[in-house]
Amino acid sequence: MGDGSKHNEGLHFSVYAFSQSNVDILTDALKNRYGLHCTIHATERGPRIYINKNSVNILRPIILAHIIPSMQYKLNL
Repeated sequence: MGDGSKHNEGLHFSVYAFSQSNVDILTDALKNRYGLHCTIHATERGPRIYINKNSVNILRPIILAHIIPSMQYKLNL
């Protein structure tokens, strides 16, 4: 659960171990299935998926049941 963080008012998911094609598939799924506005940010360590601040409120109820209480601060819960 530690592979993500707040970034300004949005969120980053660190997907360093994923191949670029898998990151593309995941980003497309987040966009098409859930209507999230997200982009891929390249870093020295690898790719990260950025969830735009306008999509955070859409994402929260989808994943809340899967976030352990000690990590809920990452979503401002």
